[in-house]
Amino acid sequence: LYTVDLVDFGRWTLERVPWQGDERVLDVGCGPGEMLRGMAQHYDGWSILVGSDFSAGMATDAASAAAELPTCFLVADAQANPFPDRFFDVVMARHMLYHVPDIDRAVAEAARVLRPGGALLTVTNSENTMPEYWEIRAEAARRFPAMTKPETVSLRFSLENGPAFLKPHFARVEVHTLSGTLRFPAAQPFVDYFASTRALTMPPDLTDAEWQEVLDFVRAEAEAIVRRTGRLDVTKVTGAIVGIRGD
Repeated sequence: LYTVDLVDFGRWTLERVPWQGDERVLDVGCGPGEMLRGMAQHYDGWSILVGSDFSAGMATDAASAAAELPTCFLVADAQANPFPDRFFDVVMARHMLYHVPDIDRAVAEAARVLRPGGALLTVTNSENTMPEYWEIRAEAARRFPAMTKPETVSLRFSLENGPAFLKPHFARVEVHTLSGTLRFPAAQPFVDYFASTRALTMPPDLTDAEWQEVLDFVRAEAEAIVRRTGRLDVTKVTGAIVGIRGD
């Protein structure tokens, strides 16, 4: 709703891979399987579409949603793929490697199941995404010391440090960055987003009244920016890291 120059991010990420046609594709950490469903619905050039997820619930939901499509979903650990060596042409790991306990092991497993010349497509955020949001959050934290430290799990595998995980296992590593802007014409949508982070922002023992004080402060900061510039822009920086396996 608030994105400027809206891009089909799923399509954009797929376009980072040099597709030849008739590929065997594995989506590791596929979640509810929306990417593979879209691929199966809009193009019939894939040889095999397989999705795996560590969550049995996610894999079950994905299989149910794709019951009429030529896809397969299973429960599997990205750190121990249950597939033979050199079986797939493309492995995808989208916004999930930072959740894996042993990232290097997961990347090595992806390389193992790829044929020579095959591609690993990883998707993640930049360490510098949404700086305007984080600046307001930092101001709020200085005003309200009880606020918890921000969740940093996504920093475990980012556009900046991700290539270091891929380089030991791939002959070529490419980083593709996509910048965009969230443009809020008023403060309320920004405040609504901030409010959705309560579980990550405030200790559970703090009261609703104390949380409201934080939101009031954030609202005042956002409204000041809107009055000054006519809008509140938040810069998004995300992208893909692609590894090409050698012979």
